[in-house]
Amino acid sequence: MLQAAVLGKPISHSKSPVLHRAAYQLLGVNIDYRAVELDPCQASEQARLLRTGGWAGCSVTMPLKDVFVPLMDRVSERVQRLGALNTIVVRQDGGLYGENTDILGLVHALNDFGLRKVAAPTILGSGNTALAAIEACAMLGAAEVQLIVRDAGRSKRAEALANTLGMRTRVVQIDQLADLPAPLADAELVFSTLPPRAADSWVEALGPCAGMLLDVAYDPWPSALAASWEGPVVSGLHMLVHQAVEQARLFTGIDFDATTRENVTNAMYTSLGLHRHG
Repeated sequence: MLQAAVLGKPISHSKSPVLHRAAYQLLGVNIDYRAVELDPCQASEQARLLRTGGWAGCSVTMPLKDVFVPLMDRVSERVQRLGALNTIVVRQDGGLYGENTDILGLVHALNDFGLRKVAAPTILGSGNTALAAIEACAMLGAAEVQLIVRDAGRSKRAEALANTLGMRTRVVQIDQLADLPAPLADAELVFSTLPPRAADSWVEALGPCAGMLLDVAYDPWPSALAASWEGPVVSGLHMLVHQAVEQARLFTGIDFDATTRENVTNAMYTSLGLHRHG
């Protein structure tokens, strides 16, 4: 039996084991998937362990998404651009390949809710998940992106990525929003890439918005931000499902056709008791 795991800290809240087990049961693949709490200082040892055999791969979450990048033998072009991964695939020769499926997770989640194109989205935060959201914005055809951050000095990497992908950027610190009347009043799409509860104190400053919110946090749910939102809300579980489908494809080595992908996606949704389209 091959092993796979989601790595992060904290990790006890993760729904990834439920999703992956549902997929492997459907596919008839013998992979044991579990959650492993891991400190950044343990990443090198984990990478060594993966090379010893018996592993299909790992999902990677906070705070490890950039830590594992230099430990890979090869990474995708997306990971090269972002400097962050969420997926480690163990090759048959023991080599480690880094990929980022968060981007497709975001795009497919929005597609399910009828959003396939966006002009000028807003992203809350500028960390590793925000980088995936920036790339998702480019895939959705955005010409510019607004970043609302706690510290503008820490958003340079996010700005550089957006510019590389051909998008204009505007950066606003959360403490500057008081000077802007209804800063999100015209926003068609807002990504919150902040950790759980981190956006709670931002709700009043952000003000009303009738556009769509995709909040990557899903525990607790609804978040204070989602509960106060006036427009349609997409929980992070929808992103989680779609990025996990792509991980399951990579870990099993099965070339999903459209029917298989649909069946795996639906099995994952069923495992969560979640309706796919809201």
